Amino acid sequence: MTVARRAEVMSFDMESTDSLFEPDDDENFVWFVKNHLKKGAASVRGITEAEYLATCRERWDGCAADRVYAIKFLVDPLVQPDLVAELPDEFIQPGEPFCTLVARIGSRGELIDAPEDYTPPSYPCVHLAHIVSGSPSGGVVPDPHAPTEYLIAFLDVLGFEALLNRIGLEALTLRYQQLLSVALSPQSESRPWSRAQAIVNGEPTPTLMWLPIQTAYFSDSLLLWVPYHPGHVEEFLNRCSRVFCDALAHGLPIRGAISAGQATLDKERGIYLGLPLIEAVRLESKSNWVGVSLAASWKSETLRIPVPPDTVFLYNPPLKDGGNALFSGLVLDWPRAWRESREDSALPYLADLCLPDLLPDLKARYDAASTFWLHSEKNRDWCLPPGWTRETVRSVWGDESNDGM
Repeated sequence: MTVARRAEVMSFDMESTDSLFEPDDDENFVWFVKNHLKKGAASVRGITEAEYLATCRERWDGCAADRVYAIKFLVDPLVQPDLVAELPDEFIQPGEPFCTLVARIGSRGELIDAPEDYTPPSYPCVHLAHIVSGSPSGGVVPDPHAPTEYLIAFLDVLGFEALLNRIGLEALTLRYQQLLSVALSPQSESRPWSRAQAIVNGEPTPTLMWLPIQTAYFSDSLLLWVPYHPGHVEEFLNRCSRVFCDALAHGLPIRGAISAGQATLDKERGIYLGLPLIEAVRLESKSNWVGVSLAASWKSETLRIPVPPDTVFLYNPPLKDGGNALFSGLVLDWPRAWRESREDSALPYLADLCLPDLLPDLKARYDAASTFWLHSEKNRDWCLPPGWTRETVRSVWGDESNDGM
């Protein structure tokens, strides 16, 4: 199947889906169902969108939030593997959508806002999850007018002009719209909740975290940023990997760089200033592959950024003259995100994009990406103890706690 055909299969008719909902449907319910349908929740089950919506409505109406468990999610294990990786088997094995109710807890595991005689809700097939009060993000977005420490990802879609000449403006517009709706939006402020780890009763515990990632796009360039906090690093890198993978699956190869430091990022007024932004743009332009590099600012003695080892690799991508001074030595391990969310290999997608009439230096970019894919696959467990695999880690972690998400 060609890249163009894959993009066609993954297209989503928002207008026809809107007609399935009722005027008084909860807006959160509508948002969850639409996003699941975008990811193929109905097609993977071999049912219609209307049938899928009816199942979701039954699950949604079958439980209610209260002032303690005040947040309600609709989770689909077939299209949200990143959220269900550590849930109890009874929620995952049936493969049907289910609801999660979320409450805040303190550092000792106590429920916030719960009266003395409070009894947590108990519904069939409804999962209870927690966000730790005082989590790194806390739901607070800094003043965009003031300089703030950020993590910044600058991602450039390669070959826009050549693609425009080859497939035409209409087809390119459709593909780019798919990139924004399927790749960028779900990884940004429209998906503020993500899994995290916190210390509860002195033990690391899976929880939920509010991560206010913001995004912007300019022609063929994408920008993602989040306020810097050590607790934000892992999920921000994971989101960047998922944007890369979704873009590649839609036939839009990305070359990018991720930096850190103080900047002014005011989306409303269109003001984007700061040395880390300049650094990311320069490193991206000096990179000669399809991939994402971490800039030298990640070695900052001031920020001392903790880098989760399973999100990156120590690797030497092909860089143009002057690139080494901008480079940290680390690259984003996007192949891991691909393997954990998809059944197929990324190599055929890269091969589809490496057209016979490309100049040798452009073909080399795709060859470099394929080489990195194989390197990641061969060394997928490099950061684990001898004899351990990622499956082992998930099994052990899942046995220790079934409360987190």
